[in-house]
Amino acid sequence: MSGFFHKRYLIMTALMFLVLGIFSLVPINCSFLDPLAKAIGDFDVYDIVYSKLRDEQKVDTNIVLVNLSNLSRSDIARQVNIINSFNPKVIGIDAIFQEEKEFSSDSLLSDAFSKCRNLVLVSKLDLYREDSDDYDTLISSIEIFNKYASNGFANLPNDDKVSFRTIREFKPVSKTNGTEVNAFGSQIVEIYNPAAFQFLKNRKKEIEKINYVGNYNKFYYLDAYQVLSDENDLSFIKDKIVLMGFMGLSLNNKTFEDIYFTPLNERYAGKAFPDMYGVVIHANIISMILQENYIYIMPGWLSLVLAVIICYISSFIIFKLRQNYKDWFFTFSKLYILLISLLNLFMGVILLHHFNYKINLTLALAVIVLSGTIVDIYKTYLSKIFPFLEK
Repeated sequence: MSGFFHKRYLIMTALMFLVLGIFSLVPINCSFLDPLAKAIGDFDVYDIVYSKLRDEQKVDTNIVLVNLSNLSRSDIARQVNIINSFNPKVIGIDAIFQEEKEFSSDSLLSDAFSKCRNLVLVSKLDLYREDSDDYDTLISSIEIFNKYASNGFANLPNDDKVSFRTIREFKPVSKTNGTEVNAFGSQIVEIYNPAAFQFLKNRKKEIEKINYVGNYNKFYYLDAYQVLSDENDLSFIKDKIVLMGFMGLSLNNKTFEDIYFTPLNERYAGKAFPDMYGVVIHANIISMILQENYIYIMPGWLSLVLAVIICYISSFIIFKLRQNYKDWFFTFSKLYILLISLLNLFMGVILLHHFNYKINLTLALAVIVLSGTIVDIYKTYLSKIFPFLEK
């Protein structure tokens, strides 16, 4: 560790961030890399935690999932009446009834809604305005249904790119025409547990990472026919949150409708089939809020501080390797970069797995990978042009 505190390493560190800053400002056309970007762009190393390392999670008994399948409005009305007869605390329906249909079926559904103690219907934010950071339109069910319910928007980040995007986060609140509106899950929690909702609000996070519990089998769940059958005892629904939404024609037959990739997908790289329906994602969001089991993310300033420290240490080690092991420098330096990069990734995975803490590795990995080049620039050019730097 001789000479660890020397100005040359400060200069190398400053040079590193100068180079990174210049690269960030220079527009580079990498369109030829688009196919590769699409193939790996949706990969997040932290998906490994959810798909491979997470311990088996307990079933969340606060939430009951009900499959709407492809039921008609009259059958949905029957479902709601049956469910409501067992006194759930909140019923949330992940479906928008935008148009009038047959008068008889609409009347039955409207009447069923009118009997609900706490009903939440989804809405959809549309036409985002970047200048004001809000939405122009809030699409909701028609008045004969909506007058008996409160609303929460169902939009999920990247849910318009379901062909390859993974849902890892959600927005607790958003704005439409200057008015703040809750997400579907946030609205349900505000009714079910106001204290948990207030805790969410106090975090003041524009985006929250979803700490997934699991797929539909981590909640109470009912297929469409099980609700409509008179043979099943649904008394366990009392005082629960009941979420009704599409989960396939039956739970055993997946379809591509309203289904998304999540970090729980066993094939976390090169995914083949989406793994979770939208209503189940909302159940995971609600479960996380109720349990206050959030993922904490390293702030940007701390990520920068750590990157500076890592850059300084890497500059010192690689400079010493270059100085003392000239014949083996290339091999040793590449081994060092590989080992430290893997160590950073390992620490990131362990912190998320055990402490729900996500660190930002991007800048740290960049300085590690480029540290050898920066040392070469310093040793080959700067130290010779400005020899006083070595004093």
